[in-house]
Parts: sequence; structure tokens; C-alpha cells
Amino acid sequence: MLKPEGYTIRFPVEGGPAGKHGSVAFDDKLWKSFGKAPEKGKAQIEAIMKMWCRFGPSDLPESKFKFQDRYEKGGKGVRIDEFKGWQVRFYGTTVEVDGKPMFLVTGADLAKKRTRADPDILNAAGKAAYNLVYPEKNRPKK
Repeated sequence: MLKPEGYTIRFPVEGGPAGKHGSVAFDDKLWKSFGKAPEKGKAQIEAIMKMWCRFGPSDLPESKFKFQDRYEKGGKGVRIDEFKGWQVRFYGTTVEVDGKPMFLVTGADLAKKRTRADPDILNAAGKAAYNLVYPEKNRPKK
């Protein structure tokens, strides 16, 4: 898969290249959301995203990177994971770009007040991820 149009690698280094494991990419709207996140949460998310880029998800504590859901439609689905920092969550999916994992951020919750993910935000992030992984031109015809 190619890096989706409108997405820019932000971690481990602005604009790339990927880290030892992979990279994290945002579209402009979600990158602006990242900039608006509370400093404490933003610092935690940035640190954990950089760790993901270097080591991958298997070494990250579930309190910082966690599987959330699968978004399914038409017999195909995408996995939705979350990066977690103090009252801040960024959701997305992982794809392979140039032989390395790339986490595509597809949703954000900057004021998380409850333990569980907001179902509306999670569903929107899943739909956005699905549309990136399965663009309309590549979907099966009914």
C-alpha cells in the first residue's frame, strides 16, 4: 500500500524516514488536533508513538497502546488501536508502506472522561480507516 494522500509522517521524525519498526502518520486535521491536546497528554502520546516507531507494539504497555475494535463492512475489516495519554486518545490502523508498518491516525478524543472509548468517535475512526485501506475504487461491486 502507498502512504495515503494527505497523510504526513510525524513520528519518529517529521516527514520521515520510518523508525526501526515503523512510522506514525497524520492528516492535517488530526495533526492540528494533536497540537491542541493538553500538554501532559500530548507529551505522553508523543513519547509512546516514538517508542512504537522504534520497538513496535509488542513492547508497549496496554495502558499506553491498546486494541480497541474492528470496523467491518462488506465482509472486510480493519483493526482499530489507540494510543493513550492523560485524557487524550488517538485512534487508527496499521498498514504496510514500503515494507514497514505505518500507523495511520484516523480519530482523536482530546477530552476523554470515561474509561471506555466513545463509541461515536471510535466508529468514525473505524470508518475513516476502512476508507483508507479499502478505497472505493478497490471495493467489490455488489
